[in-house]
Amino acid sequence: MELVPPVLSVEPGHLGCLEVRLTNSGPDACDVSLQVPPAAREWSWVHPESGAVAPGTEAVFGVYFKPTCGPCPSAGTHRVEIMANCRNRPDLSVAGESTVEVAPFADVVAVLDPLVGRDERGVAYALRLENRGNVAMAAALSLEDHSGGALVLGVEPARVAAGPGESAVATVDVQVRKALRKGEQRHRVCVVARVEGAGELRAEGSFYQLGRKGR
Repeated sequence: MELVPPVLSVEPGHLGCLEVRLTNSGPDACDVSLQVPPAAREWSWVHPESGAVAPGTEAVFGVYFKPTCGPCPSAGTHRVEIMANCRNRPDLSVAGESTVEVAPFADVVAVLDPLVGRDERGVAYALRLENRGNVAMAAALSLEDHSGGALVLGVEPARVAAGPGESAVATVDVQVRKALRKGEQRHRVCVVARVEGAGELRAEGSFYQLGRKGR
């Protein structure tokens, strides 16, 4: 068995191909079937999966890799063992190992819960950062004050991290400085997440300060 290339680089969402070249140096034809390890089957496949290799000849099979634009597989180096079994000779098998380099893919989603809060004094929001990429994520959190100083804003913790496929949660606290006598006043709540290596992300919601009378 010969694997070409010995190291395959592929980006999430794109297709990469590894050639498996099998040479039959024996006197009999061999009916071969190929397999990839279970851990790689969600993002790889063999075509054709089986075929005959005549004596003294070489047959070429393709192993295709297409990492998803998601947390699995993770970015980095993956050792993949290719197994070829001779179905008409169960005692004959051969294995080869290749390296597949999966490129980094960053995708972070920010969600503020609830999107709309109503109260006389303040509301605590939950900010959820979902890491849908294949690399670890770290972000610094801050708040933009669009109230002209009418609100006291805070976020805890100010820095969060999450692995591929994981989420991080922070608490956004919004409190009023001065009570409202009647009616209601809308304030914009804006959280800024500066994700390392992936730029800036915003999550926005609304806070309605309710008056004491006519609520």
